[in-house]
Amino acid sequence: MYGLFLVCALPVGLLSHLLRPSVAHLTPAEMIGAGLLLFVQPALVEEVVFRGLLLPRNGASLPRGRLGLVAGAALAVYVASHPINARLFRPQVLGLFESTPYLVLATLLGLACTAAYLISRSIWPSVAIHWLTVVIWIWLLGGRNLLDAIR
Repeated sequence: MYGLFLVCALPVGLLSHLLRPSVAHLTPAEMIGAGLLLFVQPALVEEVVFRGLLLPRNGASLPRGRLGLVAGAALAVYVASHPINARLFRPQVLGLFESTPYLVLATLLGLACTAAYLISRSIWPSVAIHWLTVVIWIWLLGGRNLLDAIR
């Protein structure tokens, strides 16, 4: 699932310059702290809310059409939450969080996390996918520099 996400997301991110290969200049303590913080928010919190609470643990318990509607609605709320949260709590990043490339990448990540959750019936694969994606963006693909430049 993660490989398919990367195949779709990397071209979008690289062509839009949202992803820029570069290593964040962080001390080991900053890397550990950031990694732990990113595990809690956004990975764990968002996955509990948007997958764990909004989707059935057993997707087979719903008719296929209804599962598609529920999953689509949860995905839409997940994607919409990013610019809403930016507007409410971090207005300086609103331009980034409202940008089409960012929302496309958030949608692709949401799809991968939703599929992982429905296939595994566990929140942990989607938490791992979400966390790994954000950590790679912050540490290796210019996310830290981009967010620092906006502040």
